[in-house]
Amino acid sequence: MIQALIWWLEVSPRWLSSLTAHGRSQQEVLRAGFFHSGRVLSSPAPASDKLARLARRATADTITFLHDNGQLQLQLGQEPLPPLLADCACYRSGQHLQQQGGRLCLQGLVELGRILLR
Repeated sequence: MIQALIWWLEVSPRWLSSLTAHGRSQQEVLRAGFFHSGRVLSSPAPASDKLARLARRATADTITFLHDNGQLQLQLGQEPLPPLLADCACYRSGQHLQQQGGRLCLQGLVELGRILLR
């Protein structure tokens, strides 16, 4: 029980810091999207052009949001395991697979963003 409490006291500030950084990232993406949408909608461009620009920006914002969320998940997945799970080989191998899959997913999101920008 004491080991679990010590583990929680060591790990929880990093988790809270990561979650706070993620919340700020969400706010930045949403704020930028709202301002962009307002500027586009108030422009004198034709409606079809406005919709295309809004769709392109929404896609970019979604990819950015997913990428930031994936980075947070990878950071949290690298934290030390709780004492009860530290000796479980199955849990460690699952964590390793999750890290590999997360990195591949982030690389895929970056590649998707590059393709859509062309």
